[in-house]
Amino acid sequence: MKWPLRSAAVRRLRRAHAALGLALAGLLYVICLTGTLSVFRDEFERWEQPRVPESTSYSAAQIARAVEQFRAEVVANPDKLYVVLPSESLPRLHLSADEQERYVRPDGTLDVAPVDGWTHMLVHLHAQLLLPETLGVIVTGSIGALLCALVLNGLLSHPKLVKDLFRWRRDRSDVLRHSDLHNRLGVWGSPFFLMFGLTGAFFGLVGVLIAAGAERWFDGDREAILASVYGADIEVAAAPSQIDYERALGELSRLAPAATPIYLMIQSPGTEHQFLEIGATLPGRLIYSEIYRFDASGASLGHQGLSDGPLARQIAYSVYRLHFGHFGGWASKLLYGVLGLALASVCVSGVNIWLARRDHRSVVNGLWDGLVWGVPIALAASATAALLEVPAQTVLLATLALLLAAAGALPGRLGRAPLRSLLALCLLALAGVHDWRFSIDQPPVAIAIDGVLCAIALYLPWPLLTARHGHSSVVAPSLRAPMTTEETR
Repeated sequence: MKWPLRSAAVRRLRRAHAALGLALAGLLYVICLTGTLSVFRDEFERWEQPRVPESTSYSAAQIARAVEQFRAEVVANPDKLYVVLPSESLPRLHLSADEQERYVRPDGTLDVAPVDGWTHMLVHLHAQLLLPETLGVIVTGSIGALLCALVLNGLLSHPKLVKDLFRWRRDRSDVLRHSDLHNRLGVWGSPFFLMFGLTGAFFGLVGVLIAAGAERWFDGDREAILASVYGADIEVAAAPSQIDYERALGELSRLAPAATPIYLMIQSPGTEHQFLEIGATLPGRLIYSEIYRFDASGASLGHQGLSDGPLARQIAYSVYRLHFGHFGGWASKLLYGVLGLALASVCVSGVNIWLARRDHRSVVNGLWDGLVWGVPIALAASATAALLEVPAQTVLLATLALLLAAAGALPGRLGRAPLRSLLALCLLALAGVHDWRFSIDQPPVAIAIDGVLCAIALYLPWPLLTARHGHSSVVAPSLRAPMTTEETR
């Protein structure tokens, strides 16, 4: 099939793709790598705090006692009080309100608070790049929109799209090797990468869209536009002083037997206007939850219509699960982990193509190596610091700055090989410190994470060892060879 674009148009698209890719590569790589790890945030929370009691079961009496103690000892009269129910991925009951949070023991008494540690920082880095919240989400949302442009631009600028689907010339020049890796991963993963970009843009820019829509159609009332999209809140008068959780959960089972409760939200607890909302997932649906409402006596007040309301509402409430892959258990999480790493590899290989075309090495090579390997090193170092109760964000930024400075100053000495070895040592140290701190009563998922860290650490030196015998160009890329006719096309 003849490509619809002329060669001149293809060349312009390639130049635009290269320019935009080089401009975004560093930030996009950080977002992709941290996003891949954020898919497993529940598992990392359990790994970071492995001694919290775990169980997938709960009872109405346990919830009632925990809420009573939480209001007596932590937050007396919050506007909203969340009871997050245990799940397979995070089998821990916990309460939160007004930025206060506590785990709950099986007998309903309060346990320790979740640590504000490495996992929290990881998600903050992915969603906001550690910037102030409003600015950060706008920046990452904008990058998500630009990612969509990059994917579409890359597809349109590749006339040999079908012919080269399985081509990877690993034994040829650096330019061909990196180009084939970049193009193959980019083409095969393009539907998912577009989805990542669109949903990421939604997260980041929804606040801007709401503000603009409120000014245009609702006289600046943001609450009104939110109610029009997600449904309006209700008001209840003369409610009983105690909420009947058991009756409400029983009513939910009767009204929606296929629904699985994931959280309870008590609106205006302790007042005559209090009522209960139960968020529940539905089988075969991507929506985060349907919200079922009950008065304090446990009688049904209807549902919010997130699963059967307007189509736009259903789509808007499906973005989270679609972006992070939290809809198909371990299968979807592992798939999203692989796809996230693939997108990170596309970012890296794109810059590697540009670097391989240059006929010299400079500080740019060192800085790029320092970023690519420095980010995972800094993440491992900050996780180790968090386990030792040292501020994770400070260690992350200091480590990354030090590695970038050293790699930029010594591009010929502190390249990929030593940085790769340093990452292996950091991962082994992280697993060792974790085992030293929590050697007793760890859940299986924490043991599995330590095992994965060790396995990756043992694999990382392997290409270095094989390169000594096979002259691999992966570790120490050579200067660019003369361009072949095939490379110039």
